[in-house]
Amino acid sequence: MSKRKQGELESAILGCLWDRPEGLSSNQILALLGDDELAITTVLTVLSRLSDKGLLLKKQEGGRKLLFIATKSREAHTASLLIDAMQDSTNTALVFSHFASSLSADQLQKLKAVLDK
Repeated sequence: MSKRKQGELESAILGCLWDRPEGLSSNQILALLGDDELAITTVLTVLSRLSDKGLLLKKQEGGRKLLFIATKSREAHTASLLIDAMQDSTNTALVFSHFASSLSADQLQKLKAVLDK
């Protein structure tokens, strides 16, 4: 079994939920992850942590079945991460400069279009 990087399983679980906005059960998530060595208890622990972080909701679905639903879209979550990272900087202009220099021409064009609105 290979050791995962910190946050890798959280990201994979969120990816499953973003791909299925109607929600998934913990067993469905486990199946989508496709890791035979991953225990359902591990998935449940990560789901609990994501819930504590406000990144997902738990919805009771008939009897004891729980559905897990992401609270934000993939894009809104990514934007939140960028905003959080920006708040840690004392020189946001330099951060923007580094960020913009790493974008492709297509990404720059899309960014300019959004900023021009």
